[in-house]
Amino acid sequence: MKKLTILLFLYISFTCNAQDKNLTCLDFNRGEFRNINENSNLSSIIIRAGNRQLEVTNGVETYKKIEWLNDCDYTLFFSNKDAKKDNFKKFINKNGGIKVKTVKIEKNILYYNTYYFDGKKEVMGEGKLLKTSNHASFK
Repeated sequence: MKKLTILLFLYISFTCNAQDKNLTCLDFNRGEFRNINENSNLSSIIIRAGNRQLEVTNGVETYKKIEWLNDCDYTLFFSNKDAKKDNFKKFINKNGGIKVKTVKIEKNILYYNTYYFDGKKEVMGEGKLLKTSNHASFK
């Protein structure tokens, strides 16, 4: 019984320690995430695999292409299909996309800033990505 208690204690200790591990930028290149934007009531689910990303916000799916600048930073472009339907998305794509710069990573949360040109000025935003899974499967 004493051995079982010790083994159980060690297992719980290792499990808790593994969950406290800080992730790296590469951990955010693939998987499922929850996008947290404190300046908005919207919360999105993001599924990312390589150079493709699917965002689901209030049931609306948006596909984006990712151009990785390095392990941490990237530029997002709307899919051609979405850009054809929306002139603003087409404009964003033609003017450099949405730049995303990693600010810091704490445990399983990546803090980021975004930048894009809206035709008059550069617009800056910020947010957080909470990693929820390593799974990354979509159409």
